[in-house]
Amino acid sequence: MTDNFKFYTELKVRYEETDAMSVVYYGKYFVFFEVARTEYLKNIGYNYIDIEKEGFYFVVAESNCKYFNPARYDDDLKIFTRVEYIKNSSFNFIYDILKISKKTNEPDIKIASGNTVLVCVDNTNFKPRRIPEYLRKAIQNFEKF
Repeated sequence: MTDNFKFYTELKVRYEETDAMSVVYYGKYFVFFEVARTEYLKNIGYNYIDIEKEGFYFVVAESNCKYFNPARYDDDLKIFTRVEYIKNSSFNFIYDILKISKKTNEPDIKIASGNTVLVCVDNTNFKPRRIPEYLRKAIQNFEKF
């Protein structure tokens, strides 16, 4: 299930992320994706704030999420993250979210999967820009493509 992923980040579901049915509100998964994306970039050596200081923003052009099982308050989650492709000014992040079983004999449960396509833009005029070469190379080296 997560064999294609080289990175994950862990997250504990907070009470404010749940809805009246006591499950994680569907929109919060996109926040989880953002957390995972920024941690992925840190993991390969780049802090989003530093990239912004160089004149780049990454705007979400597309986002999708498919839900399989509910996550609830205090659940431990692993958000597996990878970059599927890089084009000139865009790249696609893929995510798988698993609920971690606290019992050693129970398997983890797939909660959701999704993706976000980000477009690199100039931070003054929001026109598309080529993804910085240093970031492109770091992702390619990490993902081995």
